[in-house]
Amino acid sequence: MLKRISAAAAALALGSMALLASPAHATAAPAAPTALQASPDPVVVSDGGGRTATFGFTAGEGTGSARLVDPSGKNVPLTVSGGPNYTANYTFKFTDEPGAWKLVATATKDGATAESTQGFAVHWITDLDFSASPDVVDRGDRAWLSGALKYKEGGTWKAYDKQAVQISFKPVGGSYGAVRTVTTDANGRFRVQQSVDRSGWWRAEYAGSAETEGTVSDSDRVDIRDRARTSRVWLDASPDPVNTGATLRLRGKVEAGAWNSWDSVRGAKVNLLFKADGAYSWRYVTSAWTGRDGRFAADVTANASGWWRAEYAGGNGVRGSHADDHVTVVRPPVQPPASLDTRVVAFDAYPEPVRYGKYLSFKGALQAWDGRWVGYGHQKVTVWFKTKTGSWKYVKSTWTNGSGKFWTKTKATKSGYWKVVFAGNDEADGSSSARDWVRVKR
Repeated sequence: MLKRISAAAAALALGSMALLASPAHATAAPAAPTALQASPDPVVVSDGGGRTATFGFTAGEGTGSARLVDPSGKNVPLTVSGGPNYTANYTFKFTDEPGAWKLVATATKDGATAESTQGFAVHWITDLDFSASPDVVDRGDRAWLSGALKYKEGGTWKAYDKQAVQISFKPVGGSYGAVRTVTTDANGRFRVQQSVDRSGWWRAEYAGSAETEGTVSDSDRVDIRDRARTSRVWLDASPDPVNTGATLRLRGKVEAGAWNSWDSVRGAKVNLLFKADGAYSWRYVTSAWTGRDGRFAADVTANASGWWRAEYAGGNGVRGSHADDHVTVVRPPVQPPASLDTRVVAFDAYPEPVRYGKYLSFKGALQAWDGRWVGYGHQKVTVWFKTKTGSWKYVKSTWTNGSGKFWTKTKATKSGYWKVVFAGNDEADGSSSARDWVRVKR
């Protein structure tokens, strides 16, 4: 693993040549070696084969010798050749610590010695992945800038955490300039949003450290387009639940605008897609076109439970959007031939709007056809709820009185649609009320 070294220690290790003389003897000490060199500097270790460095110095008097000192203070002896201009080679590998090293050259004469020291650096290589997305954004919108910094140790790339990475931008026809600096997380990654108002190229740059080489990522271009109006799509797939093989009605609307000002989008093509429960991809089913009021309609056959999507691709300065609605498809129960038709009428969820946590009341009546519509008493009905984009969920059950009327209540927590369902029995078909929207305000 990479070790952290203090700035003071690095400065000391990379400092100018120091002279250490042996204690005074009767014989004068030789002159300290000169012209200490380490090539290359820094020494960059990039693979398992290592990197060979050449060291040189001049010992004008006496015999020359040399050693290396690694960042932890460990001595590494060198085999020198020549004289008085000495040279030595050493191959640095990943088993050697990266950071600030020292070349220590010694001149020995008649038992007296003199030393000189020269600092140099050993670095491991780094690599920087980078991505800017999406490829096209509206002017002034934000793009995601993300990437990962890693260093190589042995034959393995490892995450490089807590490192400063500079993000730079080059506009079309311009040159790169620093925009901001980010810090890598524990996984060596970074991800930030950046406001973009010009087309051009983004990249990440790492300046390196006392132990690693710097690196520059590949560039990623982001183009700017003039801001388009927002669109929104409404979709209602009904009935829900629906019997297998029955007709499912897909109704909706496309609007364009912002905040509380929305206009109908006429003549827009809307693709209708389906994704069955448990599936991973959408399947195209059919298309519909909006009329003057922005509404569209299509009828399809219900075969499986899942999500329906109405997708508007956008156009004429309007951005695309979509809406989803979940439908549960059930196998219809076998009913006796003389089964009665039923209906739920006068269903109302009130008050509307209702405050969060307050009680929301429901009332209505269950009727059966017996030559005429009559109240269907003492029958169990269930209350269901769904949010605008969710699926129907069971809430509670209640019973009709002798006249077929029912009343119940529950606490309100979310805005959405409410309905009452009669599941049917041995003598009567099931039925469902119209749904009623209630807004919950805080």
